[in-house]
Amino acid sequence: MSADKIYLCDEYKLYFKIEDDVRVLHSEVELYNTSFVGNNSFCHEEYIDGQRALTYSIPAMITMEQFITKKIHKDELLDIMFSIVDQLMYIKANELSIGKVILNTGYMYIDLKNMAVQLVFLPIDKQMDKCNMEKFVREFVSRLSFANKKASDCGYELIKYFDHNKIFYLSEFYKFIIDFKNDNIAHPEDERDLIGQEKATASIEIPDSSSGAAVTSSFKLAKEKRDYSGTDIGFDIDNDSDDTSTTVLTGTLRTKAGPVIVRTRTGERIRIDKPIFCIGKSSQGVDYQVTDNNSVSRRHAYIINVNGVYYLRDNKSTNHTYLGGKVISSGTDMMLIDGSHFKLANEEFTFKEK
Repeated sequence: MSADKIYLCDEYKLYFKIEDDVRVLHSEVELYNTSFVGNNSFCHEEYIDGQRALTYSIPAMITMEQFITKKIHKDELLDIMFSIVDQLMYIKANELSIGKVILNTGYMYIDLKNMAVQLVFLPIDKQMDKCNMEKFVREFVSRLSFANKKASDCGYELIKYFDHNKIFYLSEFYKFIIDFKNDNIAHPEDERDLIGQEKATASIEIPDSSSGAAVTSSFKLAKEKRDYSGTDIGFDIDNDSDDTSTTVLTGTLRTKAGPVIVRTRTGERIRIDKPIFCIGKSSQGVDYQVTDNNSVSRRHAYIINVNGVYYLRDNKSTNHTYLGGKVISSGTDMMLIDGSHFKLANEEFTFKEK
């Protein structure tokens, strides 16, 4: 099996070419296509250039790979973990194999408004690797850059869970994440070094009786363009081995100098050098700090790079974000063009492409 990614202006498309002897399980396709918590993609079987393929249409969201280039806060990390486990619980409750979920950040997409994570599920009758949640969490946490001690403590607690639970039960991990979100988990007194930990991973064993409750929540996804510079990204399944392996081939993203925003009051020029660029008055977790204006919120707004097109998004700020004199509704993305004037509260900036 191989995969290609194609990007359109309002959605993200994945094409998984499948061999002739692999059967698509249409009952699983139907269950996956039912809107459930975190899931808003649509999968169907079609022929592309004479070859069968599974095609996924995913509402345009930023990739997890792009998101984790920023510093992560505790609430963001917990929301991401909850969304992932929530979807796995739904899949298991419907007697689908969670081993068919691609637990790889290259195939995860995130909605910035609520940290809902879109997972990809393969509804085929081919034996897949076991879903190794421990390996995924350990590798994911080790790659993160934390915004503060609370965030790093949160990462440490996630790692510690697997240190103390040699056999993994999805329902128990689900309860652990819920308790953590409700602040029912004790926090470590000192910050631990999370990077570079190496430990043998345990195989996942799921109990026969599921205690997972059905999830009925749904998420409204923003329709946005996204960064489409990474092409020919996919994975291959080794047909010769008994235990199917997955290899991710990562395309090279274009790296060019980003635009700048000019702060009107000071004349300062700030380079937008990240896919998600946060502006606010907080001393942590922002890419540009407004140090002398208390009208600006802690993490007031984001500038988001989508395929070389830049958008301004308000982050539920107290005193609002304005573009061209008009207020931006929280969670709505507004395109920035060369010379655009915008304000965070009463702090004015100008967007310059060069």
